[in-house]
Amino acid sequence: LFIITSIIKFTVNFKQLYYFNIDYLNIPKLSNMTKEDIKLNYDYLIDYNTSNSDLDFNLPTLESSAQGKIHFEEVRDIFQNVKKLNNITLIFLIIGIYISIRNNDLSILKYSAITLILIPLILIMPILINFQKSFEIFHNILFGNDYWIFDPNLDSVINILPAEFFLHSGIMILILIFIISLLMIFSYKKLNKRSSN
Repeated sequence: LFIITSIIKFTVNFKQLYYFNIDYLNIPKLSNMTKEDIKLNYDYLIDYNTSNSDLDFNLPTLESSAQGKIHFEEVRDIFQNVKKLNNITLIFLIIGIYISIRNNDLSILKYSAITLILIPLILIMPILINFQKSFEIFHNILFGNDYWIFDPNLDSVINILPAEFFLHSGIMILILIFIISLLMIFSYKKLNKRSSN
């Protein structure tokens, strides 16, 4: 859980992925906005969702409906809960590492790595089969309303957030999980071999 929440935090704050997608997905044409305005509003979204301060949602150059504001408040709550879970699991991680070192038991690396490898394999299947349906199910699970279905005439921010960008973010999360899983397995084998010699 610590690794997963850390990767989610990293991906959310890795604005360069979105900046790449601005040109790759031709977002200025989709949104009829300048690249500078797109960046300004996207940066605000990320800063709003990750800030520890209690802020009112007001995009720099775009209008938002009452439902749109509620949706982004709910998204912010989710990000704040991810941060809290990350901090809590860090405590358990430190305790677990201490106990493992004390007992000379490295199996925590192996079992965590196996679990982490299984997660992306399980999650990637529905995404590859039908991303749009997976995207809808994901939102229906996280939100108890349909405020995430934006009307571009009322909440033009949706024009700078194409679904393909979220697909790329999801792929980045899964790839990072997979890489860390492999590093953990490699570390387990290396350390286990050293301790048995």
